[in-house]
Amino acid sequence: MPGANLEVPFQPIRNDLYTSLELMDGFAPDDPDSTARTLDFRCYRYFVASGAAAPSDPYAGMMEALHDHSIMRAMSLFLDEVDVPSVAIMGDHKESRDTPTYGQIVEIARRLTQRGCLVASGGGPGAMEATHLGALLANASDDEVGEAKELLQTVPKLPASTTVVSDDGIVDMKIVGKLHNWAKPAFELAQRYMSNGGQSLAVPTWYYGSEPVSPLATRVAKYFQNSIREDVLLTLAANGIVYTAGAAGTLQEVFQGAAQNYYRKKHEAFAPMIFFGAEFWTNTMPVLPVLEALFVGNKNLSPQDFKRLVAVVDTVDEAVDRLFEQEPSKQKTATRMEAKGFGPMMAAARSLQKQAHFSSRHSLEG
Repeated sequence: MPGANLEVPFQPIRNDLYTSLELMDGFAPDDPDSTARTLDFRCYRYFVASGAAAPSDPYAGMMEALHDHSIMRAMSLFLDEVDVPSVAIMGDHKESRDTPTYGQIVEIARRLTQRGCLVASGGGPGAMEATHLGALLANASDDEVGEAKELLQTVPKLPASTTVVSDDGIVDMKIVGKLHNWAKPAFELAQRYMSNGGQSLAVPTWYYGSEPVSPLATRVAKYFQNSIREDVLLTLAANGIVYTAGAAGTLQEVFQGAAQNYYRKKHEAFAPMIFFGAEFWTNTMPVLPVLEALFVGNKNLSPQDFKRLVAVVDTVDEAVDRLFEQEPSKQKTATRMEAKGFGPMMAAARSLQKQAHFSSRHSLEG
């Protein structure tokens, strides 16, 4: 059992979500080796050395399962407390910081946040990072947004490597240095804007731990098991998803989202599916005919409702407007969470919070 000698670096039972800066605790801008000392990286190393998605060490599997359950509960409570509707943006983890699409995603997320939405993503690099940058800079000027993108473009691409940690837990410090170089400008922006920026929710996984969590997200629900992470990310996006160009992972999310919509209960709203980039979604990855055959062909939606709820758009304005045409609300998120079985968990989380509040108050009064 390669991971048996590694100390558990995380708290298996938590009452709240991570912040990105908590996960990056230990990161020093001038020390390339410091990335390996962050909580995020130490958790990834533990995950890999313990057998990754199929832990060889029963103790590691138990600790990771406890952790994921508590994060799911904390995420449910967070969504219950946040008084805004939640939406998501999906796309390519390889999207370079210097592409037009990256900038457009920033602007979509920024406008959605300005109009009162909580934006969520998978919490990694590329389109996901652009999502959190846009949300964080919701209160910033256009000039500040331009300066932030210029800073990030000094290191446009994340180094492509999944071997930063070997199966026996050995760390490749050369790759660590490259990851540090990529994360440094985002970390600088997080420190600059986190206190007065817009909020967002990242839902990443240590399954893809060679891609560091975005420092630009304000709240992070990070899981060990990717299957759990994918399901809850799509569930919380009850008010709609903007899909930007991507590959297999994005396409998987398209059809997972379609399945959740298809099997929605009668009282659930259909989560709008907005495909950003007409050339890509019409010619490169033509998903609309398949989705139309699924929903309209099986009488799940009328042709009119399909055109209203599933759309290909080509501008930032269209993407934002098509989502808001469906009147996003916090209640749609709560209804879908409850329909997918999160109701008892949300109720238990509320109860625990009340108990903690009562105990704290009682202690102060005593």
